[in-house]
Formats: sequence, C-alpha cells, structure tokens
Amino acid sequence: MSVDRAFGIFLLGLGIFVVYGGLSMEVPFSYDPLGPKAFPVFLGVLLSALSLVIIVKPEKSHFPQSNIQLKTVLIVVLLVLYSFSFDVLGFLLSTVLLVFFMSRIFQGTTKQALGSAIGVSLSVYVLFGILLDVVLPMGKIFSALMGGAA
Repeated sequence: MSVDRAFGIFLLGLGIFVVYGGLSMEVPFSYDPLGPKAFPVFLGVLLSALSLVIIVKPEKSHFPQSNIQLKTVLIVVLLVLYSFSFDVLGFLLSTVLLVFFMSRIFQGTTKQALGSAIGVSLSVYVLFGILLDVVLPMGKIFSALMGGAA
C-alpha cells in the first residue's frame, strides 16, 4: 500500500467523521434555511469524494528535501503558537507576528516581511472586524492598556 493510498484512507475516515458530526449537531433554532449543518456536511462529503480519488488513483510519492521539511515543521509550530497567542496578544499582533515570520521563512527581506505582515493583518481585520462585524480577540495586553477586562 502506497503512502498516498494510506493517506487517502485516513482522509476518507476524517470526511465520514465530519459528515457524521455535521448531521448529529442539535441546534434549537436557525436563521438560515439550510441551518448550520449544511457547511460541515458539505465539507465532509467533498473531503470524502476527493479522498476516494486519492485512493483509486494515487501518484508516486516524492518526499521533499530536508530544507522543505524543516520549513514545514516551522510553519506548523508557528500556527500552533499563533492559535495560543490570541488570548494574550490579540488578533492584530498575533497575525502580524505570524505573517512576519512566515514571510521570513520564505526568504522575504525584513522590509518585505514587515510590510506584508502589517498589510495582511490590517486587511483581514478590516474585512472581518469591521465589514463582517466578527468579534476578534483584543488580547490581555491591550485590554489591560485600555482599562478593560479580558
């Protein structure tokens, strides 16, 4: 059994699990005619269908060079740190740091990394925080500076 086929089987199981989780959600009321179940069920069905393609027709696997593997590990570590830093640093500062270090991993200069970090963070904040009115975490640091409780 190839690595691709084994991964396809794993993804198929994950897709089935997502469909099951979506179908078993109990929601007392819904504003949308489809309800909140539609999104996870759709994603689970899509994941299951695409994993069947991987299982049926796997391609020969080529493992990346060690340099690329190190970058991949660094990115995963950054994403984990990013998710844990929301409560303390807030959305904006956490996102600035994430994008800055990811840009540096991909050989961006410090100036490019800083510019893209600020640009991406502000753009995402404007889109979600202002236009879509999604509450984004302020962080304990900024809450304390502004006199509020986190």
